[in-house]
Amino acid sequence: MKFVKAKIDIFFILITLLLFSCQSEENIVLQDTSGNLISESELVVKMMKIAQNPVSADNIIDSTDCFSVKLPVVVTANGEEITIANETDFTLVEDVFNQSQQDVDEVQVQLPVTVIYADYTDEVINTHQEWLQAATCNESGGNLTCIAFEYPLSVNTFDTVNQIADVVVVDDNMELYGFLNNLSDSVLAAIAYPVVVLSPNGDEITANDNEELLNAINEFANLCE
Repeated sequence: MKFVKAKIDIFFILITLLLFSCQSEENIVLQDTSGNLISESELVVKMMKIAQNPVSADNIIDSTDCFSVKLPVVVTANGEEITIANETDFTLVEDVFNQSQQDVDEVQVQLPVTVIYADYTDEVINTHQEWLQAATCNESGGNLTCIAFEYPLSVNTFDTVNQIADVVVVDDNMELYGFLNNLSDSVLAAIAYPVVVLSPNGDEITANDNEELLNAINEFANLCE
């Protein structure tokens, strides 16, 4: 019986050592900082500029990079009332502007409206004064929303406090922006490569690490000007 008990004790000791060894090895791998996403780093800042709400896409109706206007909305362009149901309808405003080269083109958005900021937060604007205040902002400039990521995109995470590894699957720009905006020092995050970056011209680059991803973004950045 003592011999059997000794064998059992040895077995549990070996299992414990094996588990500890595996856990330690896993932690070393997960805590390799070479591929981590670091808040405020050049890569993360530029990824957020790609993923942010495209506030400049509707400048023909709001003339500001501080926010975009939630559609549908009614505008008055050179005295003509137009309903903008989707982004395709921006051409209706362009058509009105092109009717004459002698007038001064003006467009006013009928209030109240909901505006959406670059970080996807929104606000209801009820008065002209509120509109002017919202349209006066410290624009970060250089948004890269003409560039796109091919989704879904996966990110490996490791919670250093609770010792929990996980995989976050990101399906669109809004989810990616929210994830990057909430990066924490206590949670390590690394992109699961490869990642495909798309230019507005339809060109694409496959990146296999952080350096290649940043280079791909920089290569397409001039096309967003």
